[in-house]
Amino acid sequence: MYIKFIKAFTFVELIVCIAVLAIIASIAVPYFHRYFATLEANHIHKRIKAAATYSRAQAAMLRQNIVICPSQSFAQCQPNQWKSGFLIFVDTNRNRQLDPNEQLMHIEQLNLKYGELEWRGALSIQSITYQSQTALPIGSNGSFYYCAYEPKHSQRIFLSKMGHTRVEPLTNC
Repeated sequence: MYIKFIKAFTFVELIVCIAVLAIIASIAVPYFHRYFATLEANHIHKRIKAAATYSRAQAAMLRQNIVICPSQSFAQCQPNQWKSGFLIFVDTNRNRQLDPNEQLMHIEQLNLKYGELEWRGALSIQSITYQSQTALPIGSNGSFYYCAYEPKHSQRIFLSKMGHTRVEPLTNC
């Protein structure tokens, strides 16, 4: 007759393992949030710079006005919705709105989780237009303000009259 031994955790061992895992998780989660907040702050400038470069190139190549505007629905321009993302399109009638007959060139979904994004531009217009004649954002220069929930990640992203971007840290938003 064989005696079969079953190897298993006792209830006490199981509770101890769960407690150790809970302690490790409670220590690790804040570090993950800080890490992802840092990633988001680093990537926001790169994404805006890429959109500006792309828009400028398309305006020069197509000889059309190219608009970057905020959008939450990604179907039309919606003021003050930069946190969700933005649209890049050919603005043939120069009304700074995406109309059914206009070509949508790019959708950038940001879905920011660790901060807010706001555009403060010349003439208080909530979009950026790259002109067909010069491929420059004349009249659309200004700054993006990324106000992170953790202040050390806040930054200002300048858009110059020539369409170049540069970034500087913000101490307060």
